[in-house]
Amino acid sequence: MKTQAIEKLMQKFANRKEQLYKQKEEGRKVFGMFCAYVPIEIILAGNAIPVGLCGGKNDTIPIAEEDLPRNLCPLIKSSYGFKKAKTCPYFEASDIVIGETTCEGKKKMFELMENLVPMHVMHLPHMKDNSSLEIWIKEVEKLKELVEKETGNKITEEKLKEMVDKVNKIRELFYKLYELRRAKPAPIKGLDVLKLFQFAYLLDVDDTIEVLEDLIKELEERVKKGEGYEGKRILITGCPMVAGNNKIVEIIEEVGGIVVGEESCTGTRFFENYVEGYSIEDIAKRYFKIPCACRFKNDERIENIKRLVKDLDVDGVVYYTLQYCHTFNVEGAKVEEALKEEGIPVIRIETDYSESDKEQLKTRLEAFIEMI
Repeated sequence: MKTQAIEKLMQKFANRKEQLYKQKEEGRKVFGMFCAYVPIEIILAGNAIPVGLCGGKNDTIPIAEEDLPRNLCPLIKSSYGFKKAKTCPYFEASDIVIGETTCEGKKKMFELMENLVPMHVMHLPHMKDNSSLEIWIKEVEKLKELVEKETGNKITEEKLKEMVDKVNKIRELFYKLYELRRAKPAPIKGLDVLKLFQFAYLLDVDDTIEVLEDLIKELEERVKKGEGYEGKRILITGCPMVAGNNKIVEIIEEVGGIVVGEESCTGTRFFENYVEGYSIEDIAKRYFKIPCACRFKNDERIENIKRLVKDLDVDGVVYYTLQYCHTFNVEGAKVEEALKEEGIPVIRIETDYSESDKEQLKTRLEAFIEMI
């Protein structure tokens, strides 16, 4: 049961490199990003282009390990390796790369990466109090000043309003997608939705809106007709699964599960909460709410997971962690305890980008799905 909108997504992705370099030739600046905390509305308001840069492939890790330790998160190593090897067209297109202090590994990697590409690192306070919010608002103001300086374009109130509305439109469409995924049978595979999240970081914003609108129309028809996919309904939570990293979702859907939700940066943390207003402060407040494990006492993330389990009628939760991502791994203990108290089946998976543990993971996930 092919999804025409996902086929359109893949075609747009295939053409994106050529489109992006043409936009650069027209004078637009490209800002590379690693994280959902970077306010793309500001970049877009400066007539610049935001693109995601996180690495999801094993191929670039060996060259990264010439500089980085082996016992470091594969996402960090893969990302750095792509830039060092000069094999990622999005990295090579980036005029400047925006980092952020979400984890110690990335923060120190950025100190090496700034020898390879111009960097700007945003300081994200890990506390959630008012004084931390004030710091974050100033960081977002600094980003605005940087975009204006790099592009030579003044970010006007009118342009900022236009881009806030446009990015809020993307969020609205993702909310609609999640509403449709509540249906039984599930109208779309989790692997297709994962691709959508992965490439939403890379495509032109108007192309993302077009694909989402087409997809929602298709899924609405499927729901009306009762068409879709059967299986144990699984929510994935934890680390992001960036482009190239589909292993866990593929295995889940191979052994009888169907992924109906993702509580991650390639999931709900990407789109939840609208920007409520048009000022820099309004934008900063929306991004400050993102419940990443890097934040201290991140209880709202646990409540979000429990809410998603209920809203999506989930049968079980897969808590996914990349090796050496201590932040998400440690928080996994709190999440697991909270879910078990509610009687929600949960399994914790720790892996990397290699294929070496695929059969072992398949055995564990197959047993988990059979159990629930």
